[in-house]
Amino acid sequence: MITFVVCMKRGLVFFFFLLLFSHCEKIDETLPGVINGGVPMETLAGNQFGMGNTHGPAIQPSLSREAVAQKKRRIKKRKARQSVQPSGGQPWTGKRSDSLFISHLKYLRTNSIQADLNEPVSRKYLFSPVDNRQFPTMITLGRESYLKVDFDNDILDYTDRFYTNGIKIEIISPGLQMNPLSRLMIPYWGSGTNYYGVSLVQNMFTPSTTKKGGILYGDRPYAAYLYVGSFKITNDPEHNFRQTSELDAGIVGPNSYGEWVQRSFHNAVPTNNEPLGWEYQVKNDLVLNYSITFEKGVFNWKHADLLLSSAGNLGTLYTNVSAGAELRTGRINPYFANLGVAKKQVLEDAGLNKIQFFFFVKGTGKLVGYDATLQGGLFNTSSAYILAADEISRMVFEGSGGVTFSCNGISLDVEQFILSPEFHNGWWHKWVHLALTFSL
Repeated sequence: MITFVVCMKRGLVFFFFLLLFSHCEKIDETLPGVINGGVPMETLAGNQFGMGNTHGPAIQPSLSREAVAQKKRRIKKRKARQSVQPSGGQPWTGKRSDSLFISHLKYLRTNSIQADLNEPVSRKYLFSPVDNRQFPTMITLGRESYLKVDFDNDILDYTDRFYTNGIKIEIISPGLQMNPLSRLMIPYWGSGTNYYGVSLVQNMFTPSTTKKGGILYGDRPYAAYLYVGSFKITNDPEHNFRQTSELDAGIVGPNSYGEWVQRSFHNAVPTNNEPLGWEYQVKNDLVLNYSITFEKGVFNWKHADLLLSSAGNLGTLYTNVSAGAELRTGRINPYFANLGVAKKQVLEDAGLNKIQFFFFVKGTGKLVGYDATLQGGLFNTSSAYILAADEISRMVFEGSGGVTFSCNGISLDVEQFILSPEFHNGWWHKWVHLALTFSL
């Protein structure tokens, strides 16, 4: 019995030393002084005995194999990140992203560059982890402000029919970048300058004559619309390209006050007759339209240039696509140098002509899908008289020619338009367009 007890004691002692030795084997030899997932042994010793030094004995808990493997993987990932070379051939600077953000801001402010953060490419530059200050595709915000007034009327062509009057007021200002609708404009993926604006537009249409009452079947219906637009112009002089996108919202029908404007104008001129038939105009309906225009310079000489353009409209007022060309000749500045007019100091700094005087001709072909001024509103079908879809001319041609004079921040355009028939058995129509632009 005594022999059995002695054997049991020897076995327990042997088993204890074997277990202790196997636990010591699991300590991470690759991380001296660190145990149990990255906790320093000195810290454990101090915490164990309530001291901040390493003079007391330290208990060394064992590491699991999974913890050691995770630690090794973290070290490898950290080393891999430190050796990454950013795209574009720029070496990694070792700076933190917030430091690069501040560095980019300082560069922009030092060079008086105001980036347009509505554009994805500008945000990419500002928050880029690459220390590349001269970013090739950043879009800046135009500093100029403009006021433009457009007026269309056929009275100078001695007619009073079809598209008979139009008024448009535009304001372009850098502060309109903060307009929430600006985020809905089409982004641009190159370099350039953005100009933001708002517009107020009222256009009105009548039959071939306003001297007869009642409904003139087979003729154009009375119609008018009023809307507010928000637009963005991206000007890219490096690639001779301009992109314009616009969102319009308003109303077509009596609440656009087209009838009131025309009656007031006719009553103010003694020789004019009061227009008859406005009670049969297209009824009230929603105007919600989105448009985009592209302009590309093809040839650019000292005293002449040639431009190509394409445009599209989609919405409850107009749905169409068009393409055209414009030729300018005379004393001109490059078309894509600015928006056509600028203050004297801006022109001098850019080395541009302070005085411009040139002639131009334009031609545009349009494929018509929908026209609310002819077919009535998209939702309100109670109009007394509109044209059916098969009565609409699906292909329309519009041409114009005119002259532009600008001097030190003021520009005047005089343009004669001609338009092919918009409906079957219709007539060609013409009107005069006047535009006055002020650089504010």
